[in-house]
Amino acid sequence: MTDAELLAGARVLCTFKGAVVPKSVIARLRAGQAAGVLLFGANVVSQKQALANAEEIQAAAAASPSGAPAIIATDQEGGIVHRVPGPPTESAADMGTRPAAEIEEQGRATAENLVAWGINIDLGPVADVVRPGSFEERQHRSFSSDPRLAAAAVSAFVNGLHGGGVPATLKHFPGLGAAVANTDDASATVAISADDFKAVDVLPFTAGIAAGAELVMVSSATYPSLDAAPAVMSSILIGDELRERLGFTGVVVSDALDTPAVASLGSPAEVAVSAALAGVDLFIVGGAQGCVDIQAALAKALVDGELPIEQAQAAEARVGALRTRLASVPVLGP
Repeated sequence: MTDAELLAGARVLCTFKGAVVPKSVIARLRAGQAAGVLLFGANVVSQKQALANAEEIQAAAAASPSGAPAIIATDQEGGIVHRVPGPPTESAADMGTRPAAEIEEQGRATAENLVAWGINIDLGPVADVVRPGSFEERQHRSFSSDPRLAAAAVSAFVNGLHGGGVPATLKHFPGLGAAVANTDDASATVAISADDFKAVDVLPFTAGIAAGAELVMVSSATYPSLDAAPAVMSSILIGDELRERLGFTGVVVSDALDTPAVASLGSPAEVAVSAALAGVDLFIVGGAQGCVDIQAALAKALVDGELPIEQAQAAEARVGALRTRLASVPVLGP
């Protein structure tokens, strides 16, 4: 395995079909060609099987060149985005009406449940400030339309996840609360002004970062008032806003790169190279072939000089630091 292949592998999560993790995914983890896996509902049909998968995944990661624990992530927001049975028992919109202490308790219960299923990262909470008529209003995925209430809820849920030993992911920067279409289903242009972004949408992200959230997921929507490029490919939003202005030093993760929102921009692999240049550290896709293609494309871009080696090393270091901290997350039996 070349240095470029290892640097690229440290930045992708694999997905798979069915309840049993394939040997091909285990082989990629052992070789250092992936940092871990992203689980969907079809992958977690029973706690026993999920724990067996987690044991095999972590054994492969321990035998990899880095030896760091594997990321085993899923989306556990509550409501309709709920991959594992158990908490949170309410949608974000319902939780947002509760006192902060109750939201924090839901976060802690969520973390403890995820760990009991062998999962060590939550791709949540949603830090978007919802607007009337948006898809998140219809799906009850935002804590509040009030940025201060949303910020307090995000902070409480992040604190709860941390209390249960699971890193949190703020999503979808710089905010999908005004998007009419879900970027999982269609391309989206979000018509928020720069003033609204700074006065409204950024507040829950600022609160979540202050609470210590380790990851921020970047939206694949376009924000014309902020940059012409989609957020996931925007060095302005990732570098200038998220890194510099908000001071975020953790892992920047893409939203899924094989959705209709990014289809017009190129293949997932092509988009990943552009997103890496913009500052994304870690990549996810829904399809099983995606991690193979993205890892190969990132490695080639490094060899060809399209991606700066120093930038890739910095991304690997951030993901590696996160994975090292996962060593304290136990895999608990039923």
